[in-house]
Amino acid sequence: MSDLSSVAFSKAKKASRGVLPYGFAEQQSRKGYIPQFDKVKGDPIYTAAMAGTNSMYWFRAVKVEGLIENPKGKYYATFSTNHDARGGIGLAYSDDPKGPWVKHGEVYVDTVVGNSTETPFVIYNEKEKLFFMYYQQSGAGINQSTLLATSVDMLTWTRVGIVLDKPPGFPGDGHTGYFACFILGDKWIGFSIMGGGDFGRKAIWYSNDGRDWVVDPRTMLGGNDATLTAGENFSRSNAGVFEYRGRLWWAGMMSAYASGGVTTVARPAVALISENMRQLLHRPMDINFPPQSWETTNMQSMMVSVIDGIVYIYYVTDKNVGVAYSVEVDL
Repeated sequence: MSDLSSVAFSKAKKASRGVLPYGFAEQQSRKGYIPQFDKVKGDPIYTAAMAGTNSMYWFRAVKVEGLIENPKGKYYATFSTNHDARGGIGLAYSDDPKGPWVKHGEVYVDTVVGNSTETPFVIYNEKEKLFFMYYQQSGAGINQSTLLATSVDMLTWTRVGIVLDKPPGFPGDGHTGYFACFILGDKWIGFSIMGGGDFGRKAIWYSNDGRDWVVDPRTMLGGNDATLTAGENFSRSNAGVFEYRGRLWWAGMMSAYASGGVTTVARPAVALISENMRQLLHRPMDINFPPQSWETTNMQSMMVSVIDGIVYIYYVTDKNVGVAYSVEVDL
C-alpha cells in the first residue's frame, strides 16, 4: 500500500470510530477536546411515581431565579406523559439542576382542539419577558403539530396556537412535533420531525421572535448517513447544541429506528455540528457512564439544558429520570 493510500485508510478508520480530525487518538489526549460528562449517582432524580403520572417523558430544567418573583425554587422542570390519549404537562422545582426535585403538579393541558398534549420545551424570551413553551398536540393541525403557550411564571399558561405545521408539498404524514429550539445571537433555530413513523424525516426551522417560524425547504433524513450504522437514527429533537472550547457541539440520543413510544435501545452521544446546524461533522461518539441499578437501555427521551455554563443532559429510561452534567478538563 502506498504512503498516500495508508494515510487515507488510517483517516477513514478514525472517522468510522468517531475520532476527531485533530491528530489525537489516545483516550487521555481526547479528553481535552471532547466534552466530558459525569452523572448523578444513586436513585433517580425524579420518577413518574413522584409526579403521580402513569408515564414520564421529555423532562427538562430551566433556571427561573431572577426571572420569576418568589419562585418555588431556583429551577423549574417541565415534563409530560408519554403517548397518553389526554396528555398533560407537569412541573417540578428544585434549588439545584441535579435535584432533588419536588412535585408541583400539572400546569397545562390543551383542551381547545385535539388531544395528547406532550413534549414541552420551555425557553425564556428576553425581549417579551415571557416563557415560551412549545408542545405537540395531536389533531390540532394537519396531523400532530407543534403549538405555543406563554407564561410569566411557568405555572399558568396562555395558549397561542399552532406555530409549526406541514408546508404544502412536503412529503410525509404531516407530523411536525417533538420540537426543540435555541437562540443563537438574535436568531431562533429549532428542530422538529417532519413526518412520523420509523423512517420519518426531520426539519430545521428559523425565526426572529420565536412566534413566526420558517422551515428550511430541504428536508433532513434520519441520520444513518452520520451514524454509519444501517437502521440507526440520531435524534435532532431529543438533543441540544452548546459551545465547548470555541466549537459548536451537538448532544443527542442515538437509537434504532422506532416511533410511537415503543421499547427500544438508545444511548447518549456527542458530535461537532456545522455552523448552519444542519449536519454533524463526524460520527457521534457515545457518552459512556456507569449504568445505575434503576437504568435500562429503553431510553425514552433525552433533553439538554445549558445552565450557567454547565451542560445538563436529562434522560428518561422507562419512568425514571437521571441527569448527566459536563465537567471541565484541563488541557
